[in-house]
Amino acid sequence: MKKITGIKFFILLLLGFLAPGFADTVEAKKLTLSADSAIVMDVDSGAILYEKNIDKKQYPASITKIMTSLVALENSSMSETVTYSKSAVLNLESGASNINLVPGEKLSMEESLYAILLMSANEACNGVAEHIAGSIDNYVNLMNQRAKELGCTGTHFANTNGLWMKDHYTTAHDMALISREAYKNPDFAKITGTKRYNIPKTNKAKNGHPLHNHHGMLLAGNFPQYVYEYCVGGKTGYTLKCRYTLVTYAKKDGMTLLSVIMRADSPWSGDLNEYTDTIKLLNYGFNNYAHHDIKNDSIQHINSNYLFTRFSPFYNSATSSITVDENAGVILPKGIGLDKAQKKIEYFSNPQTSRDGRKIIGKISYTYQNKVVGEADIYFKDSGLPTLNDSINMSEWFDDAVEKINKKPFPWKKTILLSILVMAIGLLLFYLFQRIRSEREIRSRRNRHKRTNRRQRRAERGMYINRR
Repeated sequence: MKKITGIKFFILLLLGFLAPGFADTVEAKKLTLSADSAIVMDVDSGAILYEKNIDKKQYPASITKIMTSLVALENSSMSETVTYSKSAVLNLESGASNINLVPGEKLSMEESLYAILLMSANEACNGVAEHIAGSIDNYVNLMNQRAKELGCTGTHFANTNGLWMKDHYTTAHDMALISREAYKNPDFAKITGTKRYNIPKTNKAKNGHPLHNHHGMLLAGNFPQYVYEYCVGGKTGYTLKCRYTLVTYAKKDGMTLLSVIMRADSPWSGDLNEYTDTIKLLNYGFNNYAHHDIKNDSIQHINSNYLFTRFSPFYNSATSSITVDENAGVILPKGIGLDKAQKKIEYFSNPQTSRDGRKIIGKISYTYQNKVVGEADIYFKDSGLPTLNDSINMSEWFDDAVEKINKKPFPWKKTILLSILVMAIGLLLFYLFQRIRSEREIRSRRNRHKRTNRRQRRAERGMYINRR
């Protein structure tokens, strides 16, 4: 028996070594990077495929403008007119990136965002901030608030453009979270993936403003060797103190990856390390991992859950008002099927509201080798629900059902022991009751027998006297 156990242990150990993993694979360990911090993340699932010093404090430079753009997209419409103030266009450091806007010039919000993301225009950042929040300081507060909402723990913004400031910092991990959220916005994805754009004639510029994307992996410039066929956008960054930073988005085989490079130290001549690092990281991700759509799998798993089996017929797979995020996916090592991922459903005691107005009642998460490889929000749609009566709405009933589900797991062991104890006491009482009842019957029979004997003796004495 010990021999068999040893063999099993050896096999399991061997499988553990052979099984594909995340961020610590042999292929990942072979990667040599110039950047001080780096990360590769799957956009759909949020799974981290590679990491290097991802929680180390770094200075982001102009990749800050991804957050600047995200806040703008979430707090304005693309058609709004931004009028650039004197302070917005003139309050720039010497050599700061710009597109030569002048005081009083008017651009749409869409044109302003093209200037920010393609040409890294600092005056556009200032103008957008003043337009939305009234001041740059107020806008920076919005940026920091949004960072906290996204789960960033090592980030603090002090400006909108990324110019070096001691208290303006982030981490590669936080920057990936921000970049992922930004790419979910279709306007951001469109703009950051645009190679060239021309702002037409304005009230101050007769020839408009021709723009081109600074990202060398998207648009061939002075360094065509870095063009990456799968690149679909990104943002560059550089200051002398921050060094080179780079965010890149790439799509291949149904998978969208993003990489973040921070503090790459490229030489004045030779390879541009921020690009060579990024190409290594993206190739590693595409070569070793695969995307899995989880919509159908999630719905099937949810519909077999306690919520539907316990509270049928109002909620079941045919009539359910529950859906999952259709864009969600799972990323797994190549050769590993979706069935190998563990699934967990969590319902919220207090439902949340998404930015597009949908009711989020929980989430389903997938893990593999103790790492989250994908998750999807669970949505609840109120419209068209049946009602029990005028006062009881199914939406209210559902909230109550979720609350019941979210209570602590039923203490089965304690309940079983308590039930056994109650049954034992019940049996004891039943035995005592039966015994008392039996003793009463015995005494009753004895008494009847005594009375019968007395009557018989009296009758016999009477007959004896009569005979005398």
